Amino acid sequence: MNKSDKEFMRENKLEGKFTKERTDRCLKLMEPGIRKLVALPLGKKIKKSQEIIKECFRRYKNVGIGFSGGADSEVVLHLTLPLKHDVPIVFVDTRYEFKETPIFVEELREKWNFENFLAVRAEKDRAEEFRQRYGKGTPAFTIAFNNYHKISPMLRAIDLLKLDAFIAGIRGVEHEERAKESFYSPRKNPDHVRVHPMLFWTRDDVKEYLKRNNLKVNPLYAKGYTSLGSTLDTTPNKDPNAHERAGRGIVRETVMKKLRALGYN
Repeated sequence: MNKSDKEFMRENKLEGKFTKERTDRCLKLMEPGIRKLVALPLGKKIKKSQEIIKECFRRYKNVGIGFSGGADSEVVLHLTLPLKHDVPIVFVDTRYEFKETPIFVEELREKWNFENFLAVRAEKDRAEEFRQRYGKGTPAFTIAFNNYHKISPMLRAIDLLKLDAFIAGIRGVEHEERAKESFYSPRKNPDHVRVHPMLFWTRDDVKEYLKRNNLKVNPLYAKGYTSLGSTLDTTPNKDPNAHERAGRGIVRETVMKKLRALGYN
């Protein structure tokens, strides 16, 4: 957590909001039917997630999947490719990825032989414009940057590919807003459905799945990062008492509801 995050927490009385207890708050917000799945052993979780993905392909004609280079999206991609290897895979390059991330994405692209891969980015870099207008690290800057550099390119990709459904590897215990999600979530502009096969997985489930399948992960995790985003809002999270997303930028976490209303996963 950087200095500006700590100052923002003090000013907005957010101390304690990003400790391990956040996981319990997220659990309480989940739909009862999804919350009970959190207690399942990993083997049964894998089977349930595969069922959701299979059902997605049965329901919708054109399905795509998001891949950020992070562990959660790697797992959901690993679960999906055996079912439909030519599924369109979308990677959003914000221009502010850690150098390790695009390298890892390209490495996995070659190793797993992605058949249908699309990397998208915003037309130009507007980060400095947003910094001068709103101030770097402010809620307004965070919303403007993510909307222009991350959300809008992703939505354009969904529109370009004419996708009816878009699979995302989000988990309910990550964030209070994600905890409220369902497996199938209708979205607008363009009209499509977000599919969330891993809503009931925990961080430990993800780590165990990667270990069982001997999957290489983004090297940033070995450097102390527990959740990956852009270089503008992501720092190492080495506090054992902190929630897994404590390094994702406190300001960003507090405006997640607004970001998700704009189309963020």
